[in-house]
This record gives sequence, structure tokens and C-alpha cells, in this order.
Amino acid sequence: MSQVVELIVPNSAEYHLRNPSLNLTGEERERVVRFSGTYECEHSVFWSPNPRVLVLPTGWNRQWFDDIHRTLGLDPAPVVSPAMRTGLLVEDLLKDGDAQAELRELLSPYRVVRLHIVGPTPQTYLLAALVRGWGLAVELDHVDEDAYWASLYLDSKISPLDLARELPGINVAQGMVAGNWVELRGALKAMTARHGRVIARTLFGVAGDGSGVVSDAPGAVEEFLDNAGRDSFFAFPILVQQFQEHAEGVGCPAADILVGENGVEDVVLCALTVEHGYSFRSVDVGVGALPPAWGDRVTQVAHELGTAAHRLGYRGWMCVDCVAGSDDRLYVTEINARRSGSLHAGGLLRMWGAEKELTLSAHFMLPVVEGTTYEEHIRPVFQELWADGVKAYPTSVRALPWPEPIVAVIAAAPTAAQAQRIVAGIKEGIDARTAGLAAGAGAAEPSRG
Repeated sequence: MSQVVELIVPNSAEYHLRNPSLNLTGEERERVVRFSGTYECEHSVFWSPNPRVLVLPTGWNRQWFDDIHRTLGLDPAPVVSPAMRTGLLVEDLLKDGDAQAELRELLSPYRVVRLHIVGPTPQTYLLAALVRGWGLAVELDHVDEDAYWASLYLDSKISPLDLARELPGINVAQGMVAGNWVELRGALKAMTARHGRVIARTLFGVAGDGSGVVSDAPGAVEEFLDNAGRDSFFAFPILVQQFQEHAEGVGCPAADILVGENGVEDVVLCALTVEHGYSFRSVDVGVGALPPAWGDRVTQVAHELGTAAHRLGYRGWMCVDCVAGSDDRLYVTEINARRSGSLHAGGLLRMWGAEKELTLSAHFMLPVVEGTTYEEHIRPVFQELWADGVKAYPTSVRALPWPEPIVAVIAAAPTAAQAQRIVAGIKEGIDARTAGLAAGAGAAEPSRG
């Protein structure tokens, strides 16, 4: 038996909330805790095929979990689920003695624990110390505590502006940084007068939250300021940049970058699908995600940024988001000093040894009708695909009972277009099986006549 075990802790919510400059409140905070702290956690099932123990929030579906492992040819990993007090996974684990005892027993046959997380927070270092206290060696897949500052710094949307001054191959859009409401109003008016459209972004947004596009139309600046004043994502300072028009048919290029002790060890290409110019919806992952010319540019930028991050002491996964400009230039928009939401796709590619053969299309918020269940409506659609040898999986089914139910899915094929067609077929299959639910819901609606 291996002496090494991976402890997989998808601490996405607390990572997004970790920065003291971002003080989310009310619905915004609740949404991050619920979506990132439960729904997205299930993607970690796909991170690795190695001996591992998963820490997942309560509420995961056992049938789905077993199906995924059986289809991938893996033994189901043991799971520890701490009692949900805060909705923050590591914090809840640190407050749950029973869950700690269960985890300690699962780890006890091993000598070395490799801690795999979304990204570092003060709580992850406490968790590592706890496991070391059990007499086990702990290896981090992220920065040591003395280099934690580099993770915070790189994660700010200001860092690409600094790095662009240092690295000649990095392009960033023209912009201004506003530190208060008076400056922000002036910056928006000055920048929209100059460029027509701008994007205003808080330094620590999540999946497009904390961003907004503002035009030079009459009243647009005041409308934006009114909305931002009621949104706790908009914390100062705020970056206002020229909105770069997107090149047709490319998507928003991105890359996951693994920074090791000796520098950049891996680059995984991605292409994001966004709405309104900034709001994330889906991602294609693999060498086929981008046209070759854009893929070469993103790879070069990824190596430059990863090398710069390495010099700052950063280690672990990070990702860079870009815009393929209609002017044929690649613009860096932000760095995320963490595992990206698409790294479960990269995990599958590595598991299959198919980094150069397959492209995956991952869709995070596929809407379904109320009453949809995994067992009755979703599982049969995937069973048919699995019987035909299709590599497609539901990656999160936790949100089926939510008021606006969604499911996350992923599909692999030789090309991005083929993978997208598989996803479209999955949606059609689920819709066909839930047609009766939709019809029933429509019949139950009161007359509006």
C-alpha cells in the first residue's frame, strides 16, 4: 500500500471570502457560500485518481458518487463531511471534533498527506498543523505560510498592471484605479468619454460578480453607481479599464498554470464563454479549446506570468484570464492564485493521458425544471452515453432541489465543437425526460387573464 495519501479539500467559498478588502454581506455572501461552498465542491471528485480522502460538505448524492467512480474505473474514495455550521468547509471541519476523529482514522494508515485545496487561506494552514499534530508529514500543493502574501497579491486585479510594466509580452487595457466614490464617478465619465465603453471591476470579484460594463449613454454612469452602491461586491479600490471588444469565434482565452519548485511545470489551455463581456458561463479545456495561434500566445503569456509568480515565492496552481481582442492582441485581465473552476477537466485529461487528444466542455449552470432528480431523470441520460463509451459526466447534482435547479456537466471529444454538441444532447435528453414535470408546473400556474 502507498505511504502517501491525498487529502482533497475544495475550500472554494472561504478562498473567495478570505481577503479582508472584500467584506461581502447579505445575499451576495450567502450566494458565494452556497454556490462555491457546496455546489462547486463536488468537482473535486474529478481532481485525482490517486489514493485520497475527500472532505465534502453534507448533502452529496451517494448514487451519483458511486456512478462517477464506477464509470471512471476508480474505487470510491472515503468522504468526511463535517457538520455545516458556517458553510465554510475548513472552518466547519476545524470546529467538528467527530469529523476530525473520522479523518484521523482514515489518514492513519499513511505516512505522508498531500493537502490539495482550491487555494490557501489562514484556515488551511491550521488544518495542515492539525494533521501534523497527528504525527503525519504534510506536503502542501500551494504556497508556504511565509509566502501567503504572494497569493493575496497575485489574486488582486492590480497585479497584472504591475507585471505588464515588468514583462514586455503582457498587454493590459488602459485603465484607472479609483479609491472612493468621487474618484469612481470621475473616472467612469472620463474613461467612457474617451473609449465609449469601460469595464469597472472590484479587485476580488467571483465569476463576474463585482464587475460591470458601463457605456457613454446618457445616465449610464449614474445607473451603474446606484447599483454598485447596493452591491457589497463593489469594495474600493475599483479598477476602470477600456472595454476590449472580443475577437469573433475565440471565446475568452485562459490558462491553468502549475508553478513548482523549479518554475512552470504545466499549462492547460482554456476558452471561457461569458455573457455581457464578463459573466462566466462555461469553459472548454485542452489544446483544442483555442485556435492554434491564440493557444500559442496564451501559452507564452502563461509561462511569463508563472515565472514571475515563481520569483515572488508563489507555488501551486494559478490561472490567468485573458481577452482575445478584435485588434488581434491578447490582453491579460486577471490572475487567480488558486485552482480554477475548470481544473476538474484538467484532472480528467491527466487521468486519461489525453492532454493532446481530447478537449472537454464544462458547463456549470445547466438549468433544469423543478422536480428533476438525479436517479430518475439525469442518470438514465448518462447511462446511455456511458454504454456507448462517451466520456461525459454530471459533475455536480447538489442543486437539483434548489428553487432554481441546475446541474453541472462535462463532456470530452476530439474537438471542442464535438464536446459542446454532446453537452447540448445531454440537455435535450434531460429536457425530454422532464417534459411531464414542466407541463405539470405550467398547468399549476394560476391564470393571468
